Amino acid sequence: MLFEKIFQRDDKSFLLLYYLFLSAVLYLSSVLAYFIRNKTLELSEIYFKGTIYILLIFLILSFFNFKENRYIKGTVQWLRLEFLLLIQTFVIVILLTVMLKTTDDYSRIWLFTYMGISLTLFLLSKVLFDLIYSKLISSNAIQRNILLIGDTEGCQNIIQKFPKKISNSVIKCLIAIDQLDKKDLNFYGIPSFSLKENFGQILNHHAIGQVWIISSSKTQSYIESLIDKFLNFSVDCRLIQPESKFKFIEGLDSEAGFDFYNISFSPFFGTSFLIKSIFDKIFSLLALILMSPIILIFSILILIEDGFPIFFSQKRTGWDGSSFDILKLRSIKNMKNNNETLQVKAGDSRLLKVGKIIRRLSIDELPQFINVLKGDMAIVGPRPHMIDHTKYYSNDIKNFMQRHKCLPGITGWAQVNGSRGPTDSEGAMNKRFQHDLYYIKNWNLMLDVYILIRTIFVVLFQRVD
Repeated sequence: MLFEKIFQRDDKSFLLLYYLFLSAVLYLSSVLAYFIRNKTLELSEIYFKGTIYILLIFLILSFFNFKENRYIKGTVQWLRLEFLLLIQTFVIVILLTVMLKTTDDYSRIWLFTYMGISLTLFLLSKVLFDLIYSKLISSNAIQRNILLIGDTEGCQNIIQKFPKKISNSVIKCLIAIDQLDKKDLNFYGIPSFSLKENFGQILNHHAIGQVWIISSSKTQSYIESLIDKFLNFSVDCRLIQPESKFKFIEGLDSEAGFDFYNISFSPFFGTSFLIKSIFDKIFSLLALILMSPIILIFSILILIEDGFPIFFSQKRTGWDGSSFDILKLRSIKNMKNNNETLQVKAGDSRLLKVGKIIRRLSIDELPQFINVLKGDMAIVGPRPHMIDHTKYYSNDIKNFMQRHKCLPGITGWAQVNGSRGPTDSEGAMNKRFQHDLYYIKNWNLMLDVYILIRTIFVVLFQRVD
């Protein structure tokens, strides 16, 4: 799921990794050329500086020359971008050495060997990344499964314009509004449904990641009700070719010649989400190492007071409404017929003596760093609810499933704004939901850092009611 979310809109993150890899290849080429010239792998100071300058020029040119949002396979693409970029880099380097009168500092054998090795390794890198890209698509790792809704003509037009060679967006099923209950056979083998079908079953069965609604004269009267329907699911919803009746300021996107307006779209994608994921994994690993003595001490205390099990596992709702097993230190007594859906409150008779301390300092949450390493959770995000609670509140609160458009977190915007503990009072869950929705709509990396800092003060100084 991680790759699918990172490449949700485009291939910028894949391209970033590709060009970082090419930068490493460029440095390696310098080392190999120096070895051929001097029989040593250790670059001298002057050659090391020269290599760094070449890398900087290459990265700067990459930034200004690269305008694609998607990765295109093939040798033609390599000749058009990477080959030309590398030649430009070396031409600029040669001109600079002439202007600065430093040509005598560098060996011509090294320079031309460097160019030859770089071109060869760049071509091999292109072949390698083409294979990786094809593998990711064939394994459905970066493929976007689409439910298309519109009139027959509009659906056929979109299907024709989105072949796999142009986009990773694959239309898995569709609803032709003007067909009503008829089944059209001209959709190139793509299964079609009617508006009377169970949307939840369609989304789950076909693993739908996005819903595309085509705006046309035949679909205008349906659009508002369709948007309301899909806001009850955690799926991303996009409008294609909106007409003048709808005025959108934000969310404009484009792909394969079509304009998209993102009605409900998770901001957790691309490079920012990649950075967040890497940070979460590193932070979790360090946290588990540093907190292991605390986990061990309280595990022993739980064992002494109430025996096994030490850990508590429970099904919770994750990204896109999928379920996962959350891991916590056990803080309540090991009783028969214990109702796991009943939330723990202050003064709860089920609490262990050590459990009061565990919950007060949120020590029970520490094992969830394992969930983060597994990819089920993030450090920061909406807190995951029990499955039964999700079903209940999704019926009670409008658009409740929108809070599941990202990975659930160990801490979140709601928790640092006072919404910790049980949600038994009237309006408590709605208040928490509004905080979660604010976080998803306004997410950025600095907001995560801010929440982490505030969490420390909340845990140490705020009392949980």
